[in-house]
Amino acid sequence: MAVRCEPVVSVQRADVHDAVTGHVAWGVLTERDVVAVPGPLDWLRDEGTRIEVLLASAPRNGNEAGFVERIKIADAAVLGLDASPEGAAAFLRLTHDSLHRPVADNFQQRRFEELLAADPDVWRALEGAGAVPPGIRDLPRTRVLGPVRNWELTRRRGFVRDDAGRTVDEVSIRICDWFPTCACLGPWW
Repeated sequence: MAVRCEPVVSVQRADVHDAVTGHVAWGVLTERDVVAVPGPLDWLRDEGTRIEVLLASAPRNGNEAGFVERIKIADAAVLGLDASPEGAAAFLRLTHDSLHRPVADNFQQRRFEELLAADPDVWRALEGAGAVPPGIRDLPRTRVLGPVRNWELTRRRGFVRDDAGRTVDEVSIRICDWFPTCACLGPWW
């Protein structure tokens, strides 16, 4: 499958299947298996809440739903300064690579260091150093995730395909699609 566009990234409660109401925090896909998330990070330390990452990109044409992935989190690292824990950012390692494209990165490490020395907010320093796009923290939840909710519902409605055959021969031929060792016996004419 082709790599998709840069996605919108939402940390979600895994027990809530609605993208809008399950939203916990915004993030950015920085590597195929890493999501960076700005603080506050209280939700990350809540052992009673299972979380996952939702990644979604717009449809390539107006006739289809956008592409949505939900991926479990393998582990998380919180990076920040001891003197300013509220300015920390989390880096979530996903259980497998996303099919989406990470942000096109133009990270300037020296600029990051300068910005972090002036202001202990890791996320603002990442924005200023070109590592993450600005404005992620302020995305409007319903406007961004409302369409994603609809894309997931559309995908679920088309999830099951009835493929009943009228004859035993039709079913016998179609069953080979599901068994790689299926032997098609005899001529078809």
